[in-house]
Amino acid sequence: MSDRYAPMNTRADAFAGTANWAFVVISIAVLWYGFQIVFFSIYSMWMQTPKVVSNPGLIDDFAYGSTPAAVRWTLATFAIYTGLLLATARALHGIGLGQLVGSISAAWREFWRVSLYLSPIYALLIVPSLLEPEAEQQFSVAEWLLLLPAILPLLFIQISAEELVFRGYLQSHIAALTQNPIIWMGVPSFLFGLIHYDPLTVPYSAWAYVVWATCLGLVCADLTARSGTLGPAFAVHFINNIGALVILAADDWLYGAALFVWPMYGLAWVPWIPFEALLLFTVWLSARLAIRR
Repeated sequence: MSDRYAPMNTRADAFAGTANWAFVVISIAVLWYGFQIVFFSIYSMWMQTPKVVSNPGLIDDFAYGSTPAAVRWTLATFAIYTGLLLATARALHGIGLGQLVGSISAAWREFWRVSLYLSPIYALLIVPSLLEPEAEQQFSVAEWLLLLPAILPLLFIQISAEELVFRGYLQSHIAALTQNPIIWMGVPSFLFGLIHYDPLTVPYSAWAYVVWATCLGLVCADLTARSGTLGPAFAVHFINNIGALVILAADDWLYGAALFVWPMYGLAWVPWIPFEALLLFTVWLSARLAIRR
């Protein structure tokens, strides 16, 4: 493994003696099917509560994430992944949260440092859009600020669940099986992209979003390998999702807690490739400057 990725050796060492391709497949199956079982068990019970029976519109609110409560509950469901992952990692490898995250103190420092570097970039990206006539304000600033104490911790639960699964577990596990970074960064990042595939939208838009998410995954994978902790990846994912879900959200899904909403008019997302590529490169470079690696 090259010097720039030397910290990945420590992460991979946590899986020494227990790394196995079969365990990679088993863990993915446990996470995928386990989530379905737990989520739909809770969901079916919720649908039978008197509140939902008397107001079926709540089901649509939850499906689209069109209210603050729906956003809170949607984000909270990602804790299911974290619970399943921790149980699986303990059962198959005898490791816990500390090994998946890396040094907690270092991760905490790097999280705040990278967040500080990225915040002005996203502000420059988002603020001009808020001034466009198409942007519709959903809440007063005071109302929106009152939502944040609940929304932000739940948003961290959502992004941390994804980072723990794809960078904390899969990337480190696969790095213990092969020293080829194309494999141990590429496979988890592609799987990360695939979970963002939307079969209900047009194929071009759906696969373009998969490619974008895969590239974001590669940014987080590279930063994790350079730093040895999930701190930088947490920061990239968290700041990105604050911008996309809490400040300015598209009105097609999970927009119920955003200060502003951007109307999509029922149209699919069409990426401007040069802009998206430049943004991801800027995020990656800024995060590297933040962690000095």
